[in-house]
Amino acid sequence: MKPSVLLVEDDQELCEELAIYLSGSGFRVRSAGTLAAASAALAQAPNLIVLDINLPDGSGLELFREVHPCQRIGVVMCTGRDERELRIACLKDGADAYLVKPVDPEELEATLLSVHRRVSAAVPDFASSLLTPQTIVERPWQLDVVARVLTSPNGVAVLLSASELAVLRTLFGGEQRFASREELIVQVDGIFDAGSAHRLEALISRLRRKVGDKVGLKLPLRSAYGRGYEFSGHVQLSE
Repeated sequence: MKPSVLLVEDDQELCEELAIYLSGSGFRVRSAGTLAAASAALAQAPNLIVLDINLPDGSGLELFREVHPCQRIGVVMCTGRDERELRIACLKDGADAYLVKPVDPEELEATLLSVHRRVSAAVPDFASSLLTPQTIVERPWQLDVVARVLTSPNGVAVLLSASELAVLRTLFGGEQRFASREELIVQVDGIFDAGSAHRLEALISRLRRKVGDKVGLKLPLRSAYGRGYEFSGHVQLSE
């Protein structure tokens, strides 16, 4: 049986067209035309989300916050916006693929299958079976500053570089788990120069990939577009 898909699209005609095609291809499809409806539909734990950005009641990017990093849900952005900066930001923030409308239904199907294979293989079945909803709520991302170790909710430890530690320590210590780019650059580089922002983005991109490869979970470290970065997971800091 093919995976379940939550199709988040406010264009009713397009939504019906894609839903009919995907259903005919064996997917189990649920549709939502608003952010609120999509958020409610997450309770059904879909395997995949096809997500538009411009929705009547907000930005589809906000739905990223609803998807807990311990949940193995693949996210495919499907939007009419083709700005390079937005596409890169979405992929860095955790989207598994980015398609620009008008989208070929067959290409969407192939993308969904590819994403599902990658996401399903990310965490062994025995580990995911241990992550009940109660466990997800109670077990935080733990940062041991002295040992320079980040421990994930499923108990896997990752040794951090000094720069990676500086980023996470700044985020974990903030009231809102948020830090501006300038604040993080000071912590990592100590100075501002022409390449500071690029080096910070590269560092965070490597950190996400490193944790994902080692732990099998998405690190809930997301960019607040144009403002800075935030850590949306439950955390525990030990200094």
